[in-house]
Amino acid sequence: MVSAHLGVAPADVLATGGAHRFHIGVGTMSWVVGAVMATIAVGLRRPPQWGTLIGALSVGQFVNWFLLVMPTPHQLVWRSLMMTGGLLVLYVAISIGVATNLGTGPIELVMLGLNDKGIAMHVGRWAIEALMLGVGIALGGQFGVATIIFLLATGPVLARTIPPVARFMGTEAATLAEPLPIR
Repeated sequence: MVSAHLGVAPADVLATGGAHRFHIGVGTMSWVVGAVMATIAVGLRRPPQWGTLIGALSVGQFVNWFLLVMPTPHQLVWRSLMMTGGLLVLYVAISIGVATNLGTGPIELVMLGLNDKGIAMHVGRWAIEALMLGVGIALGGQFGVATIIFLLATGPVLARTIPPVARFMGTEAATLAEPLPIR
């Protein structure tokens, strides 16, 4: 999604803005964002697991590496395909990561922690994404149509994909991730 230049997920708006502002790699800034989110998750009684830490570290490194080798297409059709592919990869990865209970990402831990407190999953996700987006834009992060799609669609998509993926995998995440009404 970064190479498509059509916008990135709100966490990546924050990562691209922070990377630009602090002169570090986008993946390195994603480590900082992940550490902050993991700290918040601990406060919500959703501590990181070993897979969370391994995933957060490896994703940041892979982002730095892929940005060095990923082509940047100029035609809108190819950029749109890269954006769509990026969104699908993120949704599949998040759903599987949450459903396996092996190490949900730091942002998803905060989302689930808010869900535990009675906030519907999609509402909690929207709040998290909006906060990261605002800070990312203030730092000069990459923003575009993909950002808006991700912001609006991620909460509802995950609320609908995590439970069936968890049931398919036979894990407890199916019941942990069911959306709860706002109290």
